[in-house]
Amino acid sequence: MTGTDTNEMTAQQAQHGPRDRPWLRLAQNHAVTLMTFALVVGVATANPAFLSYLNLANMLSQWAPAGLMAIGMTYVVIAGGFDLSIAAIFSLTAVIAAIVAESLGAPAAFLAALCAGGLVGAINASLIAKLEINPFITTVGTGFIVTGVTFVVTGNASYFVTDPSFGVIGAGRLSGFPYSGMILIAVLVISAVALSKSVYGHQVYAVGGNPEASRLSGLNVPLILGSTYALLGALAGLAGYISASQLSSAQANMDPNILFDVLTIVIVGGTPLGGGIGSIWRTVVGLILIATISNGFVLLDISPSYQSIIKGSLIVGALALDSFLKRLR
Repeated sequence: MTGTDTNEMTAQQAQHGPRDRPWLRLAQNHAVTLMTFALVVGVATANPAFLSYLNLANMLSQWAPAGLMAIGMTYVVIAGGFDLSIAAIFSLTAVIAAIVAESLGAPAAFLAALCAGGLVGAINASLIAKLEINPFITTVGTGFIVTGVTFVVTGNASYFVTDPSFGVIGAGRLSGFPYSGMILIAVLVISAVALSKSVYGHQVYAVGGNPEASRLSGLNVPLILGSTYALLGALAGLAGYISASQLSSAQANMDPNILFDVLTIVIVGGTPLGGGIGSIWRTVVGLILIATISNGFVLLDISPSYQSIIKGSLIVGALALDSFLKRLR
């Protein structure tokens, strides 16, 4: 049993008691995984090109930005928080990366995007963890502010980057495998190990499961909770850089649907709102599920209009299933 599984089981027992039925826990932990596997098999059967090396590489590249932000959101949700400003941070950092790259080069643009995202995340952390303002209200407000700043900076115009080195991370490949996909996999592995094996990861679970008990046991709850927002901000900055690098351009409204995609990945993957429960592997399952739906619809020539219907249904269904299983327990 991994450290993550131990943490999740402890949190679940604390919330629901030790009399949980094993089949209920099994259903809650693996229902989405089984559904994802069935979906992958179904799409691959209908169109074998789905599992081709080229298509899988393209999917990794396409979903790298959303996947990176989903990792950060997983940390935030497990710690008991929530962030609705990530789409605004994503667009701001993409614009900053494009502006800095054109004048100072790609390395400076990379650092600028990370720092800008981390700074906005730290501001969210201060307002939520220190001043104890509701995270939904806080991040909606900061999202509006960041979006306004981005529109003021750009004048609602696109920024184009002529430096070819800027497109390496986003569009470059090694033997056909995208660098952006390599970054996503590396961050997934590091974040999964840190969450399940490190002292910090255990503290994140503890704060999300019971902040008052964590405070009484000596943990710095505001610092631990705030650090997850800063991490999410930095990863949103990295995602913004990758997206701008893929397009060699940026604008004030890079991808208005990316917040919805990130929330779908995290929640449907099995990290419920409320804190104390979740893992990176669950987020990976959610990412595979959503990427399969989006890519599979294209390969099967199904109208994109149905994607939103299915994604929304998945979120509602996942939350309903979680509530139903809790009531059974």
